[in-house]
Amino acid sequence: MRIKVNASSTVSNEIGADRLSCAFPATCKLHNQEILCVYRMGRTKHSRDGVLVVQKSIDGGHSWHKPTTVCNLMRSPVPQSVHAGAVCQASDGTVYAMFTAVSAQNPEEYIFSETGRKLEQHFYSVHSHDNGDTWTQPKVQRIPNTPALRYINSRPLALPDGDLLVPIEVTTSDNRQAIMTSRYSPSDKTFAPAILCAADSTGRLSFGDPSLEQLPNGKILVLAWTYINSTEETIQAHICTSQNFGQTWTEPRPTEILCQNAALLLNSSNDMYIAGNVRLPPHGIRLWHSPDSGDTWDTRTCLQLYDMDTNKISGLPPLSYSQEDYDHKSSGLWNSLPSFTFGAPDLVISTDDNILLTYYAVTHNMEEVRACTFELRLKE
Repeated sequence: MRIKVNASSTVSNEIGADRLSCAFPATCKLHNQEILCVYRMGRTKHSRDGVLVVQKSIDGGHSWHKPTTVCNLMRSPVPQSVHAGAVCQASDGTVYAMFTAVSAQNPEEYIFSETGRKLEQHFYSVHSHDNGDTWTQPKVQRIPNTPALRYINSRPLALPDGDLLVPIEVTTSDNRQAIMTSRYSPSDKTFAPAILCAADSTGRLSFGDPSLEQLPNGKILVLAWTYINSTEETIQAHICTSQNFGQTWTEPRPTEILCQNAALLLNSSNDMYIAGNVRLPPHGIRLWHSPDSGDTWDTRTCLQLYDMDTNKISGLPPLSYSQEDYDHKSSGLWNSLPSFTFGAPDLVISTDDNILLTYYAVTHNMEEVRACTFELRLKE
């Protein structure tokens, strides 16, 4: 597998403001071939002053329009800070953005600290009838069966019947992470009761950062970052599947891929790809290929997309490291999140079956949202 990089750009260069943290991008290709990228903007990537903005590309991700505010709850009577969000387009053409927001009180309180997890949190939706140029006022959504702590940072899936299948990462009552899914009905603007998708009844594993993809035969896959609760050690990413549009899910099964937050993508040839964060040498975002729609993954032909050492897109096979160079344990995982200098990869098909990668990385001690379009060559 090889790639040819066609264009690289910094999406958030167009914010036209003082230096701010722009992070956690989520991307969607519209029916008219335009691409939307929503992301969080704030003083730092976990600060209590976040707003959700969107930028549009009309040339497959090569260049980006100036940002539009999707939602700014900091100006509301009771200020709230956007945590992260996602965007998708329903079958009727309406574009939806969904996100979580937390109370902006205690602005210095880290969101994943014991106190931060107790901040009041709401799940919101907004929609657009003009391909993301303007947005409705935010609406607080009730999602039956979900616990108080719910997060969304990956694209919902538009179903054939017009509903959206929404992936939700939740924190359970025993402080484990699990994945639930809920159907959102655009016609009545409500969520159906959420059901468990990826969870471990033994309490050994946690699952997070879900990414959805659907095969032509209707089968839906959910890819999940997976780690051991007792040690916070990241292990192989797991996949759940559904044959009935998300009504029931298989038990999570491990893949061959060791990565954290990752994105799934199916192209027109039914080849499937994963772009995932790897925080083992060489640190960065890697690309894996599945020739059988996600049943198996070829780890031998993995490529390095973003390379943390050079702070650029590599496109080359990752360097080999000896076993002692690897530290498989992620002790203090939640406390280490603010120090991460790259992440949140997302993939969409851009133009001519090329692929657009969006992610965030740090330049001059500040996070920025970046984009890269590349052409895949599975055979020389």
